[in-house]
Formats: sequence, C-alpha cells, structure tokens
Amino acid sequence: MKRKLTLVVCSLAVLAGPAFAIFGLGDIVFDPSNLEENIQQLLQMEQQYTQMAETYEVALGQYQHMIQMARTVPVNMVARYRALATPWRFSSATDTYGTTGGWINGINTGAGVASGYLRATQSLIDYGAALSNIPADQLERVKTGYATVELTDGANRDGIETIGRLRANAPSVATAIQGLEDDSLSSAPNMNTEIAVLNKINAANVISLHGSQDTNQLLVALAEQQIIDAKRKRDAEAQAINDHVRFVSEGKAVMAAQAANASSAMLAWRMP
Repeated sequence: MKRKLTLVVCSLAVLAGPAFAIFGLGDIVFDPSNLEENIQQLLQMEQQYTQMAETYEVALGQYQHMIQMARTVPVNMVARYRALATPWRFSSATDTYGTTGGWINGINTGAGVASGYLRATQSLIDYGAALSNIPADQLERVKTGYATVELTDGANRDGIETIGRLRANAPSVATAIQGLEDDSLSSAPNMNTEIAVLNKINAANVISLHGSQDTNQLLVALAEQQIIDAKRKRDAEAQAINDHVRFVSEGKAVMAAQAANASSAMLAWRMP
C-alpha cells in the first residue's frame, strides 16, 4: 500500500506545474521535485530497514545456535562416564639364591638390565684356544650356533629393557590420562569452551600417539626375538640338509672304506 501511495503522489507531482502557490499565497510554494527526492530517500530507508531486519534475524539465529552449542550435557558426567583404569601389573619372583632380583628390577624399571640378565642366565663361555681343536668341517657350524645364542641374549635384553621402560613410565601416563578424563568430564564453563575442547582433543591425540609408539617398540622387540628363533630353526634345517648332502655324496665311499678287508681281519683275529 505504501508503494502504491508513493506512485500516486509521484504521478500527481509530475502532472502538476513545476511550482505554484497554495491558495494563491506567495509564501507557501509546493515543489514536486523536492517531494520526489524525499520519496526516493524514504524508499531507500525502507530498503535499508529491511536489510537491517534480515541481518538481525541472521545474527539472532547464530546467537541462539551458539547458546545451544554452549550447553553442557544434562547429566552427571562423572557418574555416567567415569571408567575405571586397569593398573599395570609388575613382574615379581622369589630370589632364593640371589639370581632373579636384577632381572625383576630390569623388567620393571628398564635399569640394570645387562647385569640382571647375566645373573639370571647360564653363562656362555668362549672356546678360546680349544677352537683350534675343532675339525675344519665342523668349525663353521660351531661358530654360527654360538652366534645364535649371542643374538638371543641381545634380543632378550632389549625386550626386557623395553618392557621395563613401559612399566616405569606407566604411572606418569596414567596421571596424564586421569587429568584428561577429569577435564573432559568437567562441567566448569571454562573447561567447555571451544578452545578448551580442542585442546583436550589434541592432548588425547598426543597420548594416543605415545601409546602407539610404545606398542610399536614392543612389537619390534618381539619381532626381533621371532627373527632369531627363525634363525635357529633355519640353522638346524640347513645343518640337516648339509648332513644329507654329505651322506649322499660321501656315504658310499665311507661305508666301503670301513667294510674293506673286514672279513680278512676277522679271520685273522686270534685270542691273545
């Protein structure tokens, strides 16, 4: 209706003369061009008001959405979502003859592993000068078998140290996780801001990365032991194949040499 009224007024103003006095008086003059300009300004103000109203509606909707997103969960977070942590189990054993204490300390803390392992395992002595008494065709097998035991000792020590360090770091990791859980379940407003939530998510990701790294280290230690066990089996299989090759290639000649002149020797034998 306002727009139609405005158009009617503008039409009348155009049809009228450029300027004339009202009631024949010269002091009051009606100017149609001035009226048209005022009407245009009024239309612009109406458009601006409409845009401002639309902007206000958008801002109000955003504000209400932010208020909705800022509300906490309407339950007791600690009572509903608190999960009990399973404590780490530490290794233990009796130490009747003083041979297990160092092992237990190393596998629980990662410290003193070499001495503890040496104390709890059978000593491996070297051949020394006696190595020259071994036949040449057996020397390589003896050396590789000795190497298998040495590699096993190294892998075992590395595995013990890895487990020990994981157990030693477990209390501090548990404390960090507990703190993250407390902050995540907190209903305090400053703990539920957007930045606070993002920081807690980042902290959880970092803790998860540390856990993955520890898992990988433990898996590497286990893989190393499996590789050495595979070497032991491979050496045994290789030795069996080598023995079979020698039997096939040399067995007939060896048996013939042993059986040669056996009858003559038996017939020539006399009681002393």
